[in-house]
Amino acid sequence: MPSADRTRDRKPTLVHDDGRVIVVDKPAGLPATGRDRDDPDSLEHRLARRAGRTVWAVHQLDADTSGVIVFVTRKSLVAPWAERLATRADKQYLAICHGVPAFDTLEVSAPIGPTGRRTPPWWRIARADDDGARGATSRLRVLGRAARHSLIEVTLVTGRTHQARLHLAHVGHPLVGERVYRTPPCTEHPRHALHAHAIRFRDGAEPAAFVAPLPADLRALAARLGLRVPDGA
Repeated sequence: MPSADRTRDRKPTLVHDDGRVIVVDKPAGLPATGRDRDDPDSLEHRLARRAGRTVWAVHQLDADTSGVIVFVTRKSLVAPWAERLATRADKQYLAICHGVPAFDTLEVSAPIGPTGRRTPPWWRIARADDDGARGATSRLRVLGRAARHSLIEVTLVTGRTHQARLHLAHVGHPLVGERVYRTPPCTEHPRHALHAHAIRFRDGAEPAAFVAPLPADLRALAARLGLRVPDGA
């Protein structure tokens, strides 16, 4: 069973707020945006109520992915912030995965395209010439190994939908809790074990990074699987 029902009441943690940009550590189970801007079950709606004005998400996280997400308080800020995130920042995820990688670091370049299905999975690893396929590149770095599992840092070079989940499954290390991109679906954890840990900027502007520590449920999972979480994660 997905974790959304169990985590809906968890409060997001404020990481940064300068009146123009609001950065939040989103809990798992809370959608970033809703069916509309008045959807009370979305983080966007909660932040709008707190700010007393409309806010806009600059990028997206899956409902069951926790971690750093950026909102802005003016619609005119969406495009420049989206461009900054796409071209002058590294988005780093922490992933608890099945299997013990033979590599320490690995760059994965595998296009992602739509499946054309009305039910999950909506996305797949595709050929470059497939209709709708877009190039996708991720950098993987192994942070820890246990008997049958691993802790992997994923840095997104591109930002495709479900990119980290697809690329990890593509190289044989799907997420613990992955129900869509693993056969059979994994039920070892109530949600897929993926956390948006940090956004680190390369343009010299302040603040230089937004960071959200690994949440309690994934720390407990790592401990249960025999994985050591490095300092700073």
